[in-house]
Amino acid sequence: MRKIFVFLFISCSLFISCTEENSSSKKNEHNEANFILSKNIERADWGNIQVEETLKFDVKIKNFDGASDVVYVLKPITLDATRHQRNKIDYNFQEEIKMPSTSIFGISKDSILTKKTRDSIILKKANSSFFVSILKPGNFTQQYELRKMKSNKYVAASTQEMLFSAVKIEAYTWNEETRNSTMFRTSQHSRYYEFTVDDGDQTPDTYLTNSESKSNTYTAMYNGKIHSGTIVINNKMTFSDKVDTERAPQTVPNWTLTELKIVQKRDHEPDNIITYNNLSINQK
Repeated sequence: MRKIFVFLFISCSLFISCTEENSSSKKNEHNEANFILSKNIERADWGNIQVEETLKFDVKIKNFDGASDVVYVLKPITLDATRHQRNKIDYNFQEEIKMPSTSIFGISKDSILTKKTRDSIILKKANSSFFVSILKPGNFTQQYELRKMKSNKYVAASTQEMLFSAVKIEAYTWNEETRNSTMFRTSQHSRYYEFTVDDGDQTPDTYLTNSESKSNTYTAMYNGKIHSGTIVINNKMTFSDKVDTERAPQTVPNWTLTELKIVQKRDHEPDNIITYNNLSINQK
């Protein structure tokens, strides 16, 4: 009889232990904040990002907990300047919200979508999105943390990383008077078409920088003509030939650089082709 009692006692103890372990395991699993961070598919090419562009990223929360006392908070990790992780300096972390539209008669019933820069965003659905407005060129290594808060206490957190590169391209034209007009001759002018490329000021920022293992050349299409050269970061390059005129500067035929195609040749790898379309040309 005593043996049976001991057996039952041990069995019950094991059962209780297993039950508590399973319960604890389920509780820990339920208090996860795992998520998937991805680039939104609306943008087909993520290799030609420029400063002042706004990027859209998607967030999918795994095992989403929809309880009324649960809140998910997403925030960027803003630690490393060399990796362009500083919110409001290298980029703006933004949330898209609905705002009531206004008219001359007051507030309308209709609403418009607008983007607001945040330090963190509350995610209310398993599938959400946020935006990043690029302020500086460089190789971005962005990190984001998702925290799960239950009854006003953080119970779980996880991080995800996103990599991309952004450049700053400035296309412009300017005119030089090469000869003044007199009573016996007309003035002469030369119009130049130039551009610069900046891929960042930090040591890792080498997206379009030439090196021993990588060279970058370009082909520019402007006003129906092709102009080629070598990319030299932060140096003046030309996208169209100089135009000489008399009496007055040449009238700019087109204020848009149709295409700037960069061919990146790397050792033992296929060519990488990066294309920037419809760049605005400024007057200097």
